[in-house]
Amino acid sequence: MKTEKETEFSTKIWKPKFSEDITFHKAYFKNYGFDKHVHEDFTIGLIQNGSMDAFVDGEKKSLNSSTIVSVNPDETHACQTFYHKDYTLYSIYLKPNFFKELVDENFYSTEAYFKEGAYFDKELSSRFLKILNFSENQYLTNLDFECELIDSIKSLVSRNVKFTIDKSSSNHDSMIKKAKEYMSDNYHLDLTLDDISSALDVSKYHFLRTFKDKTFISPHNFLMLKRIEKAKELLQKGETLSNTAYICGFNDQSHLNKRFKAIMGLTPGSYRNFFN
Repeated sequence: MKTEKETEFSTKIWKPKFSEDITFHKAYFKNYGFDKHVHEDFTIGLIQNGSMDAFVDGEKKSLNSSTIVSVNPDETHACQTFYHKDYTLYSIYLKPNFFKELVDENFYSTEAYFKEGAYFDKELSSRFLKILNFSENQYLTNLDFECELIDSIKSLVSRNVKFTIDKSSSNHDSMIKKAKEYMSDNYHLDLTLDDISSALDVSKYHFLRTFKDKTFISPHNFLMLKRIEKAKELLQKGETLSNTAYICGFNDQSHLNKRFKAIMGLTPGSYRNFFN
Protein backbone atom coordinates (compact mmCIF):
# COMPACT_ATOMS: atom_id res chain seq x y z
CA MET A 1 0.00 0.00 0.00
CA LYS A 2 1.36 3.41 -1.02
CA THR A 3 1.77 5.82 1.90
CA GLU A 4 1.68 9.58 1.63
CA LYS A 5 4.86 11.44 2.50
CA GLU A 6 4.83 13.59 5.62
CA THR A 7 5.15 17.25 4.63
CA GLU A 8 6.54 19.95 6.89
CA PHE A 9 7.32 23.63 6.37
CA SER A 10 7.99 26.37 8.88
CA THR A 11 9.41 29.83 8.39
CA LYS A 12 10.69 32.91 10.17
CA ILE A 13 11.26 36.34 8.58
CA TRP A 14 12.96 39.40 10.04
CA LYS A 15 14.92 42.54 9.22
CA PRO A 16 18.10 43.77 10.93
CA LYS A 17 17.87 47.03 12.87
CA PHE A 18 20.61 48.64 10.81
CA SER A 19 19.03 48.38 7.33
CA GLU A 20 15.62 48.32 5.66
CA ASP A 21 17.31 47.00 2.50
CA ILE A 22 18.06 43.55 3.97
CA THR A 23 15.57 40.81 4.83
CA PHE A 24 16.40 37.47 6.46
CA HIS A 25 14.36 34.34 5.93
CA LYS A 26 14.84 31.02 7.74
CA ALA A 27 12.81 28.01 6.67
CA TYR A 28 12.62 24.29 7.39
CA PHE A 29 11.57 22.01 4.52
CA LYS A 30 10.57 18.34 4.60
CA ASN A 31 9.16 16.85 1.40
CA TYR A 32 8.22 20.41 0.54
CA GLY A 33 9.45 23.11 -1.77
CA PHE A 34 8.71 25.92 -4.19
CA ASP A 35 8.45 25.72 -7.96
CA LYS A 36 10.48 27.93 -10.29
CA HIS A 37 10.25 31.57 -9.30
CA VAL A 38 12.12 34.89 -9.26
CA HIS A 39 12.84 37.68 -6.76
CA GLU A 40 13.53 41.35 -7.30
CA ASP A 41 16.42 41.21 -4.81
CA PHE A 42 19.89 39.71 -4.87
CA THR A 43 19.53 36.50 -2.86
CA ILE A 44 22.12 34.57 -0.84
CA GLY A 45 21.03 31.12 0.36
CA LEU A 46 22.80 29.02 3.02
CA ILE A 47 21.87 25.41 3.78
CA GLN A 48 22.26 24.78 7.50
CA ASN A 49 21.27 21.12 7.68
CA GLY A 50 20.43 18.47 5.11
CA SER A 51 20.49 18.79 1.34
CA MET A 52 18.36 20.67 -1.16
CA ASP A 53 17.21 19.64 -4.63
CA ALA A 54 17.53 22.93 -6.46
CA PHE A 55 16.98 24.41 -9.90
CA VAL A 56 19.76 26.95 -10.36
CA ASP A 57 22.07 28.00 -13.20
CA GLY A 58 19.45 26.64 -15.60
CA GLU A 59 19.59 23.05 -14.35
CA LYS A 60 18.72 20.75 -11.45
CA LYS A 61 21.38 20.31 -8.77
CA SER A 62 21.68 18.66 -5.36
CA LEU A 63 23.19 21.14 -2.90
CA ASN A 64 24.48 20.90 0.66
CA SER A 65 25.94 23.10 3.39
CA SER A 66 29.12 23.70 1.36
CA THR A 67 27.09 25.59 -1.23
CA ILE A 68 26.21 29.28 -1.27
CA VAL A 69 23.16 29.82 -3.44
CA SER A 70 23.71 33.16 -5.21
CA VAL A 71 20.76 34.42 -7.25
CA ASN A 72 20.48 37.66 -9.22
CA PRO A 73 17.24 39.67 -9.50
CA ASP A 74 14.74 38.07 -11.89
CA GLU A 75 16.87 34.91 -12.18
CA THR A 76 14.73 31.77 -12.20
CA HIS A 77 15.42 29.24 -9.44
CA ALA A 78 13.60 26.68 -7.30
CA CYS A 79 14.12 24.69 -4.10
CA GLN A 80 12.65 21.27 -3.37
CA THR A 81 13.14 18.17 -1.24
CA PHE A 82 12.44 14.62 -2.38
CA TYR A 83 12.69 11.07 -1.03
CA HIS A 84 11.92 11.99 2.58
CA LYS A 85 14.78 14.47 2.79
CA ASP A 86 14.72 17.65 4.81
CA TYR A 87 16.85 20.76 5.22
CA THR A 88 17.00 24.17 6.86
CA LEU A 89 17.72 27.18 4.66
CA TYR A 90 18.73 30.72 5.57
CA SER A 91 18.12 33.31 2.85
CA ILE A 92 19.47 36.85 2.76
CA TYR A 93 17.59 39.23 0.46
CA LEU A 94 19.51 42.36 -0.56
CA LYS A 95 17.78 45.24 -2.30
CA PRO A 96 19.52 46.11 -5.61
CA ASN A 97 20.34 49.62 -4.39
CA PHE A 98 22.12 48.17 -1.30
CA PHE A 99 24.07 45.69 -3.43
CA LYS A 100 24.99 48.36 -5.96
CA GLU A 101 26.22 50.74 -3.25
CA LEU A 102 28.31 48.01 -1.60
CA VAL A 103 29.91 47.11 -4.93
CA ASP A 104 30.49 50.73 -5.88
CA GLU A 105 32.09 51.62 -2.54
CA ASN A 106 34.34 48.57 -2.31
CA PHE A 107 35.03 47.45 -5.88
CA TYR A 108 34.61 50.70 -7.83
CA SER A 109 32.01 49.27 -10.19
CA THR A 110 28.33 50.06 -10.58
CA GLU A 111 27.40 46.85 -12.42
CA ALA A 112 27.89 43.50 -10.75
CA TYR A 113 26.10 40.15 -10.93
CA PHE A 114 26.66 36.76 -9.36
CA LYS A 115 28.54 34.42 -11.69
CA GLU A 116 27.51 31.04 -10.30
CA GLY A 117 24.13 30.33 -8.78
CA ALA A 118 25.56 27.35 -6.92
CA TYR A 119 28.91 28.53 -5.57
CA PHE A 120 30.87 25.97 -3.55
CA ASP A 121 32.84 27.50 -0.70
CA LYS A 122 32.67 25.56 2.57
CA GLU A 123 34.65 28.12 4.58
CA LEU A 124 32.58 31.14 3.53
CA SER A 125 29.30 29.24 3.83
CA SER A 126 30.20 28.24 7.42
CA ARG A 127 31.09 31.83 8.17
CA PHE A 128 27.72 33.11 6.92
CA LEU A 129 25.83 30.44 8.88
CA LYS A 130 27.72 31.20 12.09
CA ILE A 131 26.95 34.92 11.80
CA LEU A 132 23.26 34.32 11.09
CA ASN A 133 22.91 31.83 13.93
CA PHE A 134 24.62 34.17 16.39
CA SER A 135 22.41 37.06 15.27
CA GLU A 136 19.20 35.04 15.49
CA ASN A 137 20.07 34.03 19.06
CA GLN A 138 21.25 37.57 19.92
CA TYR A 139 24.84 36.57 20.65
CA LEU A 140 26.12 39.58 18.65
CA THR A 141 25.66 43.29 19.12
CA ASN A 142 24.06 45.16 16.23
CA LEU A 143 27.42 46.68 15.34
CA ASP A 144 29.24 43.33 15.39
CA PHE A 145 26.54 41.73 13.26
CA GLU A 146 26.50 44.52 10.70
CA CYS A 147 30.29 44.52 10.31
CA GLU A 148 30.53 40.72 10.08
CA LEU A 149 27.66 40.47 7.60
CA ILE A 150 29.01 43.17 5.29
CA ASP A 151 32.50 41.65 5.38
CA SER A 152 31.05 38.25 4.44
CA ILE A 153 29.01 39.70 1.57
CA LYS A 154 32.13 41.52 0.34
CA SER A 155 34.04 38.21 0.42
CA LEU A 156 31.33 36.54 -1.65
CA VAL A 157 31.31 39.42 -4.13
CA SER A 158 35.09 39.26 -4.53
CA ARG A 159 34.92 35.52 -5.28
CA ASN A 160 31.68 35.02 -7.19
CA VAL A 161 30.77 38.17 -9.10
CA LYS A 162 31.25 39.44 -12.63
CA PHE A 163 31.65 43.19 -12.86
CA THR A 164 30.74 43.81 -16.48
CA ILE A 165 27.65 43.14 -18.56
CA ASP A 166 28.05 40.73 -21.47
CA LYS A 167 28.11 43.03 -24.49
CA SER A 168 27.56 40.11 -26.85
CA SER A 169 24.00 39.48 -25.68
CA SER A 170 21.69 38.35 -28.47
CA ASN A 171 18.56 39.99 -29.83
CA HIS A 172 16.60 37.40 -27.89
CA ASP A 173 18.26 38.46 -24.63
CA SER A 174 17.41 42.07 -25.37
CA MET A 175 13.80 41.13 -26.09
CA ILE A 176 13.52 39.19 -22.81
CA LYS A 177 14.96 42.14 -20.88
CA LYS A 178 12.44 44.53 -22.45
CA ALA A 179 9.58 42.08 -21.81
CA LYS A 180 10.52 41.80 -18.13
CA GLU A 181 10.70 45.58 -17.83
CA TYR A 182 7.31 45.96 -19.51
CA MET A 183 5.65 43.42 -17.21
CA SER A 184 7.38 44.89 -14.15
CA ASP A 185 6.03 48.34 -15.03
CA ASN A 186 2.52 47.02 -15.69
CA TYR A 187 2.26 44.20 -13.12
CA HIS A 188 -1.13 45.50 -11.90
CA LEU A 189 -2.80 45.23 -15.32
CA ASP A 190 -4.57 42.24 -16.86
CA LEU A 191 -2.00 41.90 -19.63
CA THR A 192 -2.38 39.65 -22.66
CA LEU A 193 0.24 38.15 -24.95
CA ASP A 194 -0.88 40.66 -27.59
CA ASP A 195 -0.18 43.55 -25.20
CA ILE A 196 3.35 42.37 -24.50
CA SER A 197 4.27 41.28 -28.02
CA SER A 198 2.90 44.54 -29.47
CA ALA A 199 5.09 46.52 -27.06
CA LEU A 200 8.07 44.49 -28.28
CA ASP A 201 7.00 44.50 -31.96
CA VAL A 202 7.31 40.72 -32.31
CA SER A 203 4.96 37.81 -32.94
CA LYS A 204 3.24 36.65 -29.76
CA TYR A 205 4.06 33.02 -30.61
CA HIS A 206 7.73 33.85 -31.08
CA PHE A 207 7.71 35.83 -27.83
CA LEU A 208 6.03 33.06 -25.83
CA ARG A 209 8.39 30.37 -27.11
CA THR A 210 11.52 32.49 -26.58
CA PHE A 211 10.52 33.72 -23.12
CA LYS A 212 9.95 30.20 -21.83
CA ASP A 213 13.18 28.93 -23.43
CA LYS A 214 15.26 31.71 -21.88
CA THR A 215 13.66 32.12 -18.43
CA PHE A 216 12.28 28.59 -17.79
CA ILE A 217 8.91 30.06 -16.74
CA SER A 218 5.89 31.39 -18.63
CA PRO A 219 5.09 35.12 -19.00
CA HIS A 220 1.99 34.54 -16.87
CA ASN A 221 4.06 33.07 -14.02
CA PHE A 222 6.55 35.91 -14.26
CA LEU A 223 3.74 38.46 -14.00
CA MET A 224 2.27 36.67 -10.96
CA LEU A 225 5.67 36.63 -9.30
CA LYS A 226 6.05 40.37 -9.88
CA ARG A 227 2.69 40.90 -8.20
CA ILE A 228 3.83 38.82 -5.22
CA GLU A 229 7.04 40.86 -4.93
CA LYS A 230 5.01 44.09 -4.86
CA ALA A 231 2.59 42.56 -2.35
CA LYS A 232 5.52 41.68 -0.06
CA GLU A 233 6.71 45.27 -0.22
CA LEU A 234 3.28 46.63 0.70
CA LEU A 235 2.68 44.09 3.47
CA GLN A 236 6.04 44.92 5.07
CA LYS A 237 4.76 48.49 5.37
CA GLY A 238 1.54 47.30 7.04
CA GLU A 239 -0.86 47.70 4.09
CA THR A 240 -4.25 45.98 4.44
CA LEU A 241 -4.83 42.71 2.62
CA SER A 242 -7.72 44.10 0.59
CA ASN A 243 -5.75 47.14 -0.56
CA THR A 244 -2.74 44.98 -1.35
CA ALA A 245 -4.86 42.70 -3.53
CA TYR A 246 -6.34 45.69 -5.38
CA ILE A 247 -3.03 47.54 -5.90
CA CYS A 248 -1.26 44.43 -7.15
CA GLY A 249 -3.93 43.47 -9.69
CA PHE A 250 -5.37 40.39 -8.02
CA ASN A 251 -9.05 39.65 -8.55
CA ASP A 252 -9.74 39.73 -4.84
CA GLN A 253 -8.22 38.96 -1.45
CA SER A 254 -8.84 35.23 -1.90
CA HIS A 255 -6.88 35.28 -5.16
CA LEU A 256 -3.99 37.06 -3.38
CA ASN A 257 -4.06 34.50 -0.54
CA LYS A 258 -3.90 31.56 -2.94
CA ARG A 259 -1.08 32.94 -5.06
CA PHE A 260 0.91 34.28 -2.12
CA LYS A 261 0.83 31.03 -0.15
CA ALA A 262 1.85 29.01 -3.21
CA ILE A 263 4.97 31.15 -3.58
CA MET A 264 5.82 32.01 0.03
CA GLY A 265 4.50 29.02 1.97
CA LEU A 266 2.44 31.23 4.28
CA THR A 267 -0.54 33.57 4.01
CA PRO A 268 -0.19 37.31 3.32
CA GLY A 269 -1.53 38.02 6.81
CA SER A 270 1.09 35.83 8.47
CA TYR A 271 3.81 37.45 6.36
CA ARG A 272 2.67 40.94 7.36
CA ASN A 273 2.70 39.97 11.03
CA PHE A 274 6.46 39.37 10.89
CA PHE A 275 7.00 43.08 10.19
CA ASN A 276 4.20 44.75 12.14
